[in-house]
Amino acid sequence: MGKTPLNNELNLTLPEGFKVLTGEELKKYQYFEEAPGFCIRDEERHIMIAISWRQANPFVAMLAGTADIARNMEAKIRKPMSRYGYKLEGFMNRQIGGKSADGYRYTYSVQDIGMLGESLSVKSGSNFYYIHCYLREALREESLRVLDEIFGAVTWEG
Repeated sequence: MGKTPLNNELNLTLPEGFKVLTGEELKKYQYFEEAPGFCIRDEERHIMIAISWRQANPFVAMLAGTADIARNMEAKIRKPMSRYGYKLEGFMNRQIGGKSADGYRYTYSVQDIGMLGESLSVKSGSNFYYIHCYLREALREESLRVLDEIFGAVTWEG
């Protein structure tokens, strides 16, 4: 496992097999938000995690909640993902390095391969983090354990 600083605040500890995607590799994928981004992938386990973040006005950050952000994120992808058989499994809460994150889990299909997605929003001070996880449905249980391991080992600076 290697510690990977994401920015001056968030640090990930990555299990064996994960690598950080380069700028060239990232061009293959679309980001939902225009924000600083970071993406890791384990090709053998078919797990990809994309993280972006934004700093909000402190007053806005004080009022905004991650549950509302999660609902807005889900509403944004529902229609475009419908062509891939999008089905919302439900909204959820997950701990990321001791901070509460709100999000949702869904299934979809790409080239007849069942996929599982999990999208989360976590707030740290006035920074909002958006975390999108993509997994193979056939490897659900093992992949969710890997996510638990990664998110449980997150550390926050400051």
